[in-house]
Amino acid sequence: MKAKFLFASLLMGASIFSSAQGVKDGIDFYNIGDYENAQTIFDRNSASVADKAEIDYYIGMTEFKQGKLDEADTYFKNGAAADAKYPLNYIGQGAVLLKKGNRGAAEDLFKEARNLGKKDAGVESKIALAYFYADPTKYSSQIDKAIANARKYGKNSPDADIAQGDIYFANQDWGNSMASYEQAMGYDPSNIEATVKYADTYFKVNPDLAIARLKDIIQSNPNSALVQRQLAEKLYEHGDFVEAAQRYGNYISSTQNHFPKDEARYAQLLYFADKFQDCYDVAAKLQGSVPTTSSYRVVADRLMLYSLENLGKWQEAYNVGKEMFGLRANDNSSYNLKDYLMFAKACEMNNDADGATAMYDKAIELNPDNLEIARSLATQAAGAKDFAKALKYAGKVLASDKVEPKDYAMMANIYYQQFADKNTTAEDKANAYTQGINYIDKALDAAPDNYSYVYRKMLLQIANDPNGKGLATSTAEKYVELAKAQNDVNAFGPSLQYAYQYLAISAINNKNNAKGLEYLRAWHELDPSNETVTKYIDALSK
Repeated sequence: MKAKFLFASLLMGASIFSSAQGVKDGIDFYNIGDYENAQTIFDRNSASVADKAEIDYYIGMTEFKQGKLDEADTYFKNGAAADAKYPLNYIGQGAVLLKKGNRGAAEDLFKEARNLGKKDAGVESKIALAYFYADPTKYSSQIDKAIANARKYGKNSPDADIAQGDIYFANQDWGNSMASYEQAMGYDPSNIEATVKYADTYFKVNPDLAIARLKDIIQSNPNSALVQRQLAEKLYEHGDFVEAAQRYGNYISSTQNHFPKDEARYAQLLYFADKFQDCYDVAAKLQGSVPTTSSYRVVADRLMLYSLENLGKWQEAYNVGKEMFGLRANDNSSYNLKDYLMFAKACEMNNDADGATAMYDKAIELNPDNLEIARSLATQAAGAKDFAKALKYAGKVLASDKVEPKDYAMMANIYYQQFADKNTTAEDKANAYTQGINYIDKALDAAPDNYSYVYRKMLLQIANDPNGKGLATSTAEKYVELAKAQNDVNAFGPSLQYAYQYLAISAINNKNNAKGLEYLRAWHELDPSNETVTKYIDALSK
């Protein structure tokens, strides 16, 4: 029996410790202005907390800071009823009355708080802030007096400087704000509120020093959820992703007072570190812990999709992607460009061509200025001989006000590939040739000496001149001229040979053997081992 009682006592002690730490964590989050997460922690721990008056005060203040005065007043009154000797709930009630314009009643409550917490720096600091929240101009003298009292009553207390720092911060006086928080840290180096506020403010000036301060204080507050989280987040913001991931992992595993945002950040850091299976595992756990209405459900699915694709698990990636895009079917704002592109790839790998096309269209719609997406899709589709799709995406590029000469050349190349395809009908061939010449001429209008554009026009004209009548002669001669003018002529060997071959054949067909011989000899210089060329040269030389 004694053993059972001892075990039960140990369990109860652990529960009390857990709720006590939970309330402490909630107060820490409240103190730095993170009211949403503070409220979450208070909700988790309010049922088992020992000090009802304290938690009611801080829950009331989270409501007060969010403008919910009546809700806040209810908590303050409940807290005063739970412990009439706890002074802060009277300050809370007074803060509500000041906001509502009832100064006399508010100051009666402040007097009651001062009687309960005689010469208490913390009480005076909170009264100063109550006046500040109500009207910093109207109550400037009361604020100054309360701050002065706090300094007098707590000569080695950080409370007055923290309150003063908060006032400076609210007035966007960053320099004096940092100085006040630093002064508070001097009085109490282990003070979480002063250190975190200092680090947050100073991070923009000297991130290394801000991070160092957080690493110092975590030594004296190893169980603080706030300190662990802030250090991990500041490391992330500084780009120290490896250490940030480690800190986030420790924080999440060592405390219940973490949030979906933290698990999402941890998974994201694991993804950045190429730890795709670990990222998937964390994201999958997050996915199972939040409702479908939560924004973090999409985040979890996103990181699962990305990780699965990097792991080559295409069927699983496809299933996750379908689930993700089904969550917000009528709200495209939940998705980003990479989401569409990644799921499009998963669709392609699972033979869902319609799904891939839909995702690519969404990607272009989301980011119409990113022409590289449409360019890439147009080129890929042409290579797959899906000319309708290729022309569709190329058309999106040409519709932009950022179109470049290379885009006209791309369109011409698509028409050339369509023209050259054996399955293209005669009617479509005629259209492809006309359109191809039209677009390559537009590119050449902008860059007449671009050898790449000249070459594309030559290819199209030669393809339309199978009998070598000479329709491409002037373009081929232009290409030869431009190619030979380049520094590394050898790099143009195959294309020059093709040009010389056409020029030689068309010259001979037009009964200009001398010109044909000239082109054959130029061809032979590039390809001296070609016996067929040698035979033609011998025949024409006789």
